[in-house]
Amino acid sequence: MRLVHWIDGLSEKLASLVSWALLLNALLITFNAISRKVFSVAWSSAFDMQWHFFAVVVFITAAYALQKNEHVRVDVFANRIGERGLAWIDLFGIFFVLLPVCAGMIWLSGPKFWEALVAGHTRATRESSSAIPAWIILSFIPFGFALLSLQAVAEAVRCIAFLQGNDTGSRASRRFFDGE
Repeated sequence: MRLVHWIDGLSEKLASLVSWALLLNALLITFNAISRKVFSVAWSSAFDMQWHFFAVVVFITAAYALQKNEHVRVDVFANRIGERGLAWIDLFGIFFVLLPVCAGMIWLSGPKFWEALVAGHTRATRESSSAIPAWIILSFIPFGFALLSLQAVAEAVRCIAFLQGNDTGSRASRRFFDGE
């Protein structure tokens, strides 16, 4: 369970750090809007940085959302199957849906990140003259899915411990008894 607590702590620390990035993004959006509307100066890199910040928030906080049971789910039979059934459903979802999707996304996005890093690609296109290196945002795709995988492993360990009779506060138990 020490590993589970370490993974939980990592998710929480990164989510806290990202919350400060949201403040920086709000300031950046404000600066960008003022520079465009008041001074008629558009900075394409500032616009790109806005969605970069948002993308980083999504990729980094996905693991935190899973840990806090704040992700989207549909529980049609939740009230009928009990907490052990919910733990089994969580385990099934983690091992047969979440972890394979995360592995696939890491496998697919890793080479794109590496290619952008080695070739020095930027975000510049016909529509944008942004000089922001593309590898920066591309690095958060495999990193975010790796974090989500780690948190999924922690949740699977919690479910297994719960099914073995150790009340570890599994997501299934919390969800069932909190009336979610």
